[in-house]
Amino acid sequence: MMKIIDPHLHLFDQQLGQYSWLAPDVAPFWKDKALINKDFTITDIRLSTPFEACGFVHIEAGFDNQAPWRELSWLEGLATTNMKTIASVDLCQSSKDFANTLDKLCQFSSLCGVRHILDDSANALLQNSQVQHNLQQIAARELIFECQLNGTDTRAIDTLTKYLKHQLKFKIVINHAAFPAPSTAENLIWQNNMLKLAECDNVFVKASGWEMIDREYPTQHIQNIVTWLIGAFGADKIMLASNFPLCLFSCSYQELWLNYSQLDFSTPTINALIYANAKNCYGF
Repeated sequence: MMKIIDPHLHLFDQQLGQYSWLAPDVAPFWKDKALINKDFTITDIRLSTPFEACGFVHIEAGFDNQAPWRELSWLEGLATTNMKTIASVDLCQSSKDFANTLDKLCQFSSLCGVRHILDDSANALLQNSQVQHNLQQIAARELIFECQLNGTDTRAIDTLTKYLKHQLKFKIVINHAAFPAPSTAENLIWQNNMLKLAECDNVFVKASGWEMIDREYPTQHIQNIVTWLIGAFGADKIMLASNFPLCLFSCSYQELWLNYSQLDFSTPTINALIYANAKNCYGF
């Protein structure tokens, strides 16, 4: 059996949570969004032979961004073991309010980190002094910061790497490999920027979200991107993840992990990509 820890997935309970982004009239305006606009629970992420599901990391999904501890309360009420959680935070809060938010979140045993989706606002946010102070609060509590931004955003990457070189104990995880660009010219920009992040010892990368760029992505694309990432960051810094349920836009949960397990890497490298690195990064 092959051990799996999925370091990036989402579960939904639409009676309890808000999930405004799943509504058809709210961005992102995906034609197939209805496929994921429903409840998903632990039974939907079961794996069968040849896999042994050993844990997962739940990433905040817009359950309640004003009271993010509500999502953790719901998740821990599912009575599951081997779960870590990443909570939503607002990096623009005042220092006092942000500290209060972290206090409430840290009461939950599953918490291992937080996320504020940066995306197009990445550079402006990362240059904001209040945001920087709140990032320091995250680091001081030894929490992971899940960093979602575009790898072709050179100004944001430069700001982030400059910050990280002065915050040596701050662990961040790049979500969705910073969205590798499909075009050759943009891919070169992505590669150059990712090499800057690779110079920082405290950066991990989750390779996932392929379906967000191309619903019919080829497996060879994953092979190429992960091979390059290993060359840049090292085989111990890269994790393969599902982004469930969004992965359903392209294939089933089981099929995705089958595709990952059949990538052209050595057995020890595959084990690191689908299990050991997530175990180490998230403290399972």
